Amino acid sequence: MKEILEKLGLGGWSVLFHAVNLALLIVALYFLLYKPVKKIVENRRKNLEEMKRENIRLREETEAFKEQCDGMKQKALEESAAISGRAAERGAEIIEEAQNKADAILENARKEALTERNRMQHELHDSVGHIAVEIAEKILEREVSEEDNRKLIDESLSEWEND
Repeated sequence: MKEILEKLGLGGWSVLFHAVNLALLIVALYFLLYKPVKKIVENRRKNLEEMKRENIRLREETEAFKEQCDGMKQKALEESAAISGRAAERGAEIIEEAQNKADAILENARKEALTERNRMQHELHDSVGHIAVEIAEKILEREVSEEDNRKLIDESLSEWEND
C-alpha cells in the first residue's frame, strides 16, 4: 500500500492530514447542513400533521354543521307544511262562513221581499177597495155597503191572483 501512496505522491502524514480534513469536513457539514435541514424537515412534518388534524377537525365541524342545517331545513319544511295546512283549513272555514252569511243574507232578502209583497198586496187591496167603492158610488149614484164592497174586492183580487 505504501507503493501505491508513493506513486500517487502521498505520504503517511498527508493521508492522515486528508483524513482529518475529511472528518472535519463531515462534522462541519453535519452541523452546518444536516441539522438545519433535518430541523426544517421536522418542522414541515409537524406543520403538515397540524394541518391534517386541523383539516380533519374542520371536516368534522362542517359535517356537523351540514347535519344541523339539514335538520333545520327539514324542520322548516315540516313547519311550512303545517302552516300551509292550517292556512288551507282556515281558508275553508272562511269560505264556509262567507257562504253561510251569504245564504243567511239571501234568505233574509227573500223573507223581506215576501213580507214587502204581502204588505203591498194588503195596501193595494185596501186602496183598491176604497177606489172601487168610490167608482161604484159614482156609477150607481148610491151608497154601496161595506159588505158589498168587500165581496166585490175579494172576488176581483181572487181573479187577479189566479192570473
